[in-house]
Amino acid sequence: MSQQPQSRVYETNYSILEKITESLNKDEIGIDDLVEKTREALSAARTCMEILNSQKGEFKKLETEFSQLLKNTPDESQPDNSNRSMIPPAGDNPGMDDPF
Repeated sequence: MSQQPQSRVYETNYSILEKITESLNKDEIGIDDLVEKTREALSAARTCMEILNSQKGEFKKLETEFSQLLKNTPDESQPDNSNRSMIPPAGDNPGMDDPF
């Protein structure tokens, strides 16, 4: 049996929660079904929370990797002196006569 992607499992369980909530708001769930629907909602909510917590952990790992990447990248706001010409700009040479 093939396993559904985590996003599909989340969407399926979230949809279950939405339908149960909507049915409760419309008073469509009778007292006889209330316990079973509550169990179903709890199971769906638990699955959603597990997936979200797992994703949160993955995002924290990615955030750490990006932080390391940024620390190892030269700061673009600082001038890079490695490519500067050794010839000073015109007019900055004291003692040199300006031909114009």
